[in-house]
Amino acid sequence: MHRALSFALLLSTALPALADLPQPKGHVLLTLGGKVSETNLPARGENDGGLLGYLEVTHDGAAGFDAAMLDGLEQFEITIPYGPPGNERDYRFSGPLLADVMTLAGAEGKTAFPMALDGYQAEIEWDSIATHKPIVATHADGAPMGIGGYGPTMIVFPPTKNADQSAKQAAQQVWAIAYIAVE
Repeated sequence: MHRALSFALLLSTALPALADLPQPKGHVLLTLGGKVSETNLPARGENDGGLLGYLEVTHDGAAGFDAAMLDGLEQFEITIPYGPPGNERDYRFSGPLLADVMTLAGAEGKTAFPMALDGYQAEIEWDSIATHKPIVATHADGAPMGIGGYGPTMIVFPPTKNADQSAKQAAQQVWAIAYIAVE
């Protein structure tokens, strides 16, 4: 009996709790709410105010990510031409895979609805997330993206030669994201 208890104690202390989402220590840059099973932020009601209140975002608890949490995930780079029409240039965006962020929030296999700070929202189905591997960009050309530019975060897809897919992804490449609804 003592051996079984020691083995169980060893297993519970030696293996990290994979499902535990840590608390953000810095300012939350990105919140995933809705059908997420891992939460580290309290519920939001209709009258909670702030930007998410203005955007009418409510949830029963959400997964919040600060810069260190996003930077702590495996990072990927995607270089694409981006910018206002007639003034595009190549940007080198970097950040974790959207799939990795969603998986950490317990939202693997679900649909993401990234919402820009102005309320623009797109729909990205899990099949597209898994197949095309968009990132949650946190940096552009090596510098953190701030509000007023394309930040605090942005969905960026790798370039494709398929014109139809490229047009679809252009509408899903939401910038100035602070919230992703998950269904």
